Amino acid sequence: MTITNLTQKLAITGISLIILTTAGKAEAAVFNGGFETGDFTSWDTIGKTTIQTSALGSGPTEGNYQALVLNSPSFFSTTNSPSVPDSEIETFLNLTPGTLDALSSPNEATEGSAIKQTFTAQAGDIVSFDWNFLTFDETPNSTNNDFAFVSLNSTEVLADTFFNFIDSQTPFRDETGFNKFSFKITASGNYTLGVGVLDVGDTDNDSGLLIDNVSVEANSVPEPASLLGLLAVGTLSATALKRKKSS
Repeated sequence: MTITNLTQKLAITGISLIILTTAGKAEAAVFNGGFETGDFTSWDTIGKTTIQTSALGSGPTEGNYQALVLNSPSFFSTTNSPSVPDSEIETFLNLTPGTLDALSSPNEATEGSAIKQTFTAQAGDIVSFDWNFLTFDETPNSTNNDFAFVSLNSTEVLADTFFNFIDSQTPFRDETGFNKFSFKITASGNYTLGVGVLDVGDTDNDSGLLIDNVSVEANSVPEPASLLGLLAVGTLSATALKRKKSS
């Protein structure tokens, strides 16, 4: 075997090890992120949640199914259970009491629903999903300002009645259309993604949140410096062998 061939084999072996290692990291960390089982397999739910198809009039953004989370005790009466008080959602998502009221200030959140899934992620991974907020409330509405939210590293509003709306082809009057939430994980560990929708100020006008295409994209591309380093190691190793052979 020539020195050149040895150098190439060392480099290829090293690169292959990186690819095998990162391929393991690239495995999906969120299960059933597109709800393609046709149900909430791998998800925990609270309140009124349902799986919908394109027959709803909006979405899905990928596959055949999507999740619809509702804040109504009566709308979509065929779903599994009624919406629940916001305090129960805070317990469900392990949030500090008052967290959801703080998002709806100066008015108080009343009832709603949520879904969640716990997963493992590495630093640099990107968590994302598609969402569409739908409502019967007046838009905007400073008193009954229903909102959709996400809970991950922190809890934040995705949209409320002050968002930009379009006419909806669903049973709701208005919708935001689909948007994408994206968050970069800064520290490796276990995370719980929670997504929900809440009534504010009353329990009369209904709102909902469509969710689809939930994913964790692994930061699995080897850095150029890593590949160059492997090539350098291969070259140095081959040079050392050549010198030893010459001596």
